[in-house]
Amino acid sequence: MNVKSHEEVWVKVNASVDRGIAPVVALLNEIDGLQTLDSCQGTPGEKPAHVYFHYGDWKCIGHFVFEVLAPKLALEASDIGTASVEVFNGSIPMGKLSFEPEATEVVASVLNVIVHERAGSRSKWLM
Repeated sequence: MNVKSHEEVWVKVNASVDRGIAPVVALLNEIDGLQTLDSCQGTPGEKPAHVYFHYGDWKCIGHFVFEVLAPKLALEASDIGTASVEVFNGSIPMGKLSFEPEATEVVASVLNVIVHERAGSRSKWLM
């Protein structure tokens, strides 16, 4: 039986990421409980930029991706990218934000609004 005997807390860790996607990763990491896992700045005209992340259980990540993130992205600039939730081999749900590299500034602007809407609140995005 694997029982944790110590309480875990969230700390932000410095990590090396592609310069072109750094503002997006930094803003996502300002959200309490959200853990970025993988990112790439993409290549204009060839490969989209992306960030994979964990954020709680199905209910929490689903609410954040489909009721907070995706609608705000659609309002600011439709057709710049996608927000989705994926599962691989029964793992915990993972969010994915994918967009054209040229849209990084717009995506960062949207995330900045989202982060500041929740400033001062330590709770996750739950209904």
